[in-house]
Amino acid sequence: MNLIFIATVFCWLLKFSIFSLYQVRANTCDTYNHPQYGFGQWINQSLCPNDLYLTGLCESKPMDVKCCFSSQTIKEEFRAAWIATVSNIDWLSTRTATPTQQQSELLNILNTLQKLNMNAVVFQIRPVGDTLYASSLKPWSIYLTGIHGKPPSPLWDPLEFIIAEAHKRNIEVHAWINPYRARMSGATYELASNHMAKRFSKYAYTYNKYMWMDPGSVEVQEFIVNVTEDIVRQYAVDGIHMDDYFYPYNDGTEFPDGTTYAEYQQHDGK
Repeated sequence: MNLIFIATVFCWLLKFSIFSLYQVRANTCDTYNHPQYGFGQWINQSLCPNDLYLTGLCESKPMDVKCCFSSQTIKEEFRAAWIATVSNIDWLSTRTATPTQQQSELLNILNTLQKLNMNAVVFQIRPVGDTLYASSLKPWSIYLTGIHGKPPSPLWDPLEFIIAEAHKRNIEVHAWINPYRARMSGATYELASNHMAKRFSKYAYTYNKYMWMDPGSVEVQEFIVNVTEDIVRQYAVDGIHMDDYFYPYNDGTEFPDGTTYAEYQQHDGK
C-alpha cells in the first residue's frame, strides 16, 4: 500500500510540475494579452462570465480571485505605417528609377512591415493634386517619374501593385490623399494641363509659398468627391485617409478666400 501511495503522489507531483511549466505566473493578469480574448482583469471567480479565467496570474490575490476574460473576441489592432511619397520622403529613393526598381523598393518596405507584424499601410497616392495611380481625372505625379503628368514607362500602377502585394502579406492598404494642396513650397515645375489648379485656376492660390486650392469652392469640393469615388470604384483599398483637409497654416496674412466665404455666408453660413 505504501508503494502504491508513494507512486500515486509521485505521479501527481510530476503532472503538477509539467503543468506548471506552461502557466503564465505572477501578478500579470492586467498585462497578459490572450490571443483571442485580449487583456484580463482581476475579478471574483463567481462573477467571471462563462468561467473564462486563467490561474497563475493572480498570485498575491485571494484564492477566489481569478484572471477573467471577456467572452467577446477582440477586434484586431490597427498597426500601420505611413508611406509618404511627397518629396520622396519614404518612396521613391530616386525619380529616375526604373519601374522594376520602383517595385523592388515597395516590396522591401512591405517585407519589413510584415516582419514587424504590421497589418496596414497608409500609402500616399495624391500628394499635390497628382497621382501615383492611373487616373483620367488627374496627372501622374512628379514624384514618380520626375516630370509632372508623365506616365511611368513601361506603364505600371503603383496603387494596384501595392494592394496586390500587401494583401498577399495580410496587410491592409489605406489610400492617403491630400485634397487641397496643389504644389509644395518653392516648387517651380510646370503643372500638367489636367491638374486641378489649371482646371479651377480661379480657386488656386499661392499662400505661404505653397499652392492651395480653395476649400470653400463648391467646384473644388465636388471634384475631390469625384476623385475619391474614382479611387474606391477602381481599387480594392481598405480605407481612405485625408490629410491637410483644413485651410493652410497661417503665415500672418489672410487666406484669399473672401469671395467663396461671402458666398458661404449668403447660404446661411456662420
